[in-house]
Amino acid sequence: MPLVSKTLEVEASAESILAIVADFESYPQWNEEVKGVWVLARYDDSRPSQLRLDASVNGFDISYIQAVYYPGDSQIQTVMQQGDLFSKQEQLFSVVAMGPTTLLTVDLDVETTMPVPKPMVKRMVNDALDHLADNLKKRAETLSA
Repeated sequence: MPLVSKTLEVEASAESILAIVADFESYPQWNEEVKGVWVLARYDDSRPSQLRLDASVNGFDISYIQAVYYPGDSQIQTVMQQGDLFSKQEQLFSVVAMGPTTLLTVDLDVETTMPVPKPMVKRMVNDALDHLADNLKKRAETLSA
């Protein structure tokens, strides 16, 4: 499955957007598909390094163990270590400050464990990406208002 990406302009600071992304345990407050997130391990600086995420997507209850990385000051990445439905799931959240607004880019790369036609997987991944990015934008703009 090729990488799918979405970029949005958000009326919020880059710092506030990254703070929302990094507050994993609050995801159920702004993403109704996420049923719970638990931090399993932390880096020495107290940032999460491993998570368990439970969600319900398109009628499927799923659980993931994800590693969390901070590849740059303006990026947060999650990489699935164990999970349902996917053999690979990686997300990269990147922000670029542009004065009063910020460009938010969310990249999503997945591979399914089930034999699903590629166009169907791409549509499902695009829908999930749109939902995630739009909800993140709404959360950031609401908190910044």
